[in-house]
Amino acid sequence: FKTKVCKPCIEKIPDKYSLLTKTEAKDDYLLTDGELRDRDLFPVWEKPNPHKSTWNNMLLYLRRDLEQFAVKKWGGLEALDREFERREEEKQRRKEKKYKRSVADLRRRTRADEWEKQRRERLQLESEHEHTFESTGDGEQKCSSCGLEIEVEEF
Repeated sequence: FKTKVCKPCIEKIPDKYSLLTKTEAKDDYLLTDGELRDRDLFPVWEKPNPHKSTWNNMLLYLRRDLEQFAVKKWGGLEALDREFERREEEKQRRKEKKYKRSVADLRRRTRADEWEKQRRERLQLESEHEHTFESTGDGEQKCSSCGLEIEVEEF
């Protein structure tokens, strides 16, 4: 990282000299993949992934560099915090909208089931029944129990 720091200073000032993974950098400082890929902006230390060796290498960035860039990009740490809050609120709004949509869909389906149940009760039908059609003339027949009307062609 082209930064000479003694061990006691690293331990004393972890906010400045600690290492962050790519995911932490994106989440904490709202940086994009393109910005993190730019090696001129951020020197990177690649280490094998400690969780699984077949996964991509872990990319580590110096917190000081990330914070300096984020302050320039967002115009200060307060602006970064405001943007973070805005994104969290937007995420919450999307989640609530999805939840309301699913509840509305469930209510709609339940209403259709309820309507069918009330119709059966009103007509005093069993859950399933055998139609008994009676001729009403003009090639039409009507079920005597549920009222279903059908057209019949005679040959």
